[in-house]
Amino acid sequence: MRKKLLSFFTNNLPLKIMSVLIAIVIWYAVVNLSDPVQTNSYTCTVNVENESYIANGKQSFYIENEYKTVTVYVKDNLSVLNNLQNTSITVTADLTQIVDLEREPVMVPLTATIPGVDQENITLSRTTIPIVIEDVASQEFPIVVDMGITTPASDYEVGTTTPSQSSVTINGPESIVSQIDSVIAQIDVAGMTESGEKTATIKLLDKAQNTISTSTIADNLTFDGAGTLDVTVAVELWKKHTGVGFSVGYSGTPKAGYKVTNITTVPTDVSVVGNTEDTEILAGQNDMITIPADRVSVEGKDSDVVTEVKISDLLPGDMRLAENNNDTIMVYVTIMPEDSEEYKVDVDQIQTDNIDPDLTVSYDQTELVLRVEGTEDSLKQLSDSTVSCTIDLKDYKAGDYTSVPVKVVLPDGCTLLTDATINIHLKSSTSGADTGSSQESAADSGTAETTNLKAESIGS
Repeated sequence: MRKKLLSFFTNNLPLKIMSVLIAIVIWYAVVNLSDPVQTNSYTCTVNVENESYIANGKQSFYIENEYKTVTVYVKDNLSVLNNLQNTSITVTADLTQIVDLEREPVMVPLTATIPGVDQENITLSRTTIPIVIEDVASQEFPIVVDMGITTPASDYEVGTTTPSQSSVTINGPESIVSQIDSVIAQIDVAGMTESGEKTATIKLLDKAQNTISTSTIADNLTFDGAGTLDVTVAVELWKKHTGVGFSVGYSGTPKAGYKVTNITTVPTDVSVVGNTEDTEILAGQNDMITIPADRVSVEGKDSDVVTEVKISDLLPGDMRLAENNNDTIMVYVTIMPEDSEEYKVDVDQIQTDNIDPDLTVSYDQTELVLRVEGTEDSLKQLSDSTVSCTIDLKDYKAGDYTSVPVKVVLPDGCTLLTDATINIHLKSSTSGADTGSSQESAADSGTAETTNLKAESIGS
């Protein structure tokens, strides 16, 4: 059976294909010669006529979006329909044809006209549409400039943005105007390297911060009496200034027998942006932000003082912190007894006893700060040769450890004010095919590689 079917379709194949083509040509010729009548549909926009019949100084109207288009059905010969476009069809809502202005909603009859097509051959999906008649509302809104996610070239930030007009009065149906929350002038500053003007795209946001559609705006609203709102924005770029440090003062006197030995900040510096005038003022201060003495008090203190200081109000003029810079810094004041001082040991000098030969050690800081008490003469003896630090790693495996005790040997007459500890990270030093040779090398030397992670250390 299968072979018979296959034979039926394959025997005289060229003749069969030619027969199909001839049939198609004959069908096409018959259809076009007979020019049959059929019905096509077209989606068309409703044109409103005689708006002034309703829209006056006190009242206005609007049409909901779903009623702004209508489907037109056209019945005619195929030759006519083939040449018919949506743009050839005019659908009109003549406001003077409203029967009852008191009805709710007010209904407007629709008519459709097509050149060369009899009116009886035109049918609409709806013969009337509702319109909403309301009192006219007028409200003034400030114009807010928005740059979106765009940013100028590196080393620059937008300093000021000034729209060509600061506000706009919007007029239209009360229910639409009352929805408006803000007027946004959207600009693109991507890649800007110098100040200049940008043409803005206007957006209206409703109370829910959704964008009001352009069709609603175009059909129902006016701006300062005009149909559109054209705004340009003057953009002033400010150059970024990095490495601005802090000059910290303090007020008061520590407790008797104590002294201020050190003042540090975190971060140590920040980046700012400002106009030329403000940048020159900062340069005159040696690129330092001065923290007034009354912001940091050490009165009666016998231990370290930590103070949070807001710095934006300490900048000159209109200068501000660059993006991604925190507005607060931490000021650390070290307070110690009179007969003491801080001594810093480079972590490279710390000895590691009993470390597993398969492990390496690293630190979170570059220096270990020791607080040492002693006589004036004994404190003068502090040096790399007289101070030794050791950590015993006998019972430590790979991992991260905090506050590991440090054994400290000091010159005679010196003692630690506080125990010394340090944070460490132990990792396996073996990898791949080199494991054996690495272990042998470490075992022979009796030492392990020490890697320092460079990070600022403040306090002990």
